[in-house]
Amino acid sequence: MTNIASATTDPSNNTAHDPTNHPGAAIVHPAAHSTRLSLALARADIHTAINAVDDHRRRQYALAARDYAAEVLCDPTSTPSEMQYAGYYFADAEAIIAPTSADPDA
Repeated sequence: MTNIASATTDPSNNTAHDPTNHPGAAIVHPAAHSTRLSLALARADIHTAINAVDDHRRRQYALAARDYAAEVLCDPTSTPSEMQYAGYYFADAEAIIAPTSADPDA
């Protein structure tokens, strides 16, 4: 049963927290990385993938490294140096992913 007091104080009745309620406002994802952080994460995941003890972990870290490198490659604010390093990390990740994605029954 809803009464007047609970209807006015219930947070679910307030649409101010709903990002779709403000269609003109730009939505910026709070977890967006800077290019420096993305490069550092790509580099760390490449090293972790190389040192992984099994193919599953190797592939998972290489996929994450590739994603971080792709973030930098797709960011128009990346410097030429950042783009160069991201290209290296992307290629390294692809080289790690290729053998781990082979058909195990082949």
